[in-house]
Amino acid sequence: MGRFAIANPDHAPYGQAAEAALRAHDLWDAIQPHLVLGENVSQAAQFATSGNTVGGIVAYSLALAPSLRDRGLYAIIPEADHPPLRQRMVLLKRAGAVADRFYRYLQESEAREILRRYGFVIPA
Repeated sequence: MGRFAIANPDHAPYGQAAEAALRAHDLWDAIQPHLVLGENVSQAAQFATSGNTVGGIVAYSLALAPSLRDRGLYAIIPEADHPPLRQRMVLLKRAGAVADRFYRYLQESEAREILRRYGFVIPA
């Protein structure tokens, strides 16, 4: 077996999700000696597409990105196989008018549809 890339589960949420998915299918012990760990999911994606690995587990949004989408095949890991990956946004009181408008825009249906199109699951 060749090398396989994931984000480092010791500190990267996507790495923790990758480990959970591999454990859910009883693959963790077999694949662990072959892992190449990225500092984050973006670096894991670079490793996965570098030609020095046979693949990897990366964020769906990265698999859809123009720089990666034509570099190989992907499959979506079922949500039940890993803990949820929750993204958050915060608007600070001193953020200013532009940040306030952007914060409000991200909550509108148009922005939510763009996020869906690029691989993000929108909470209800």
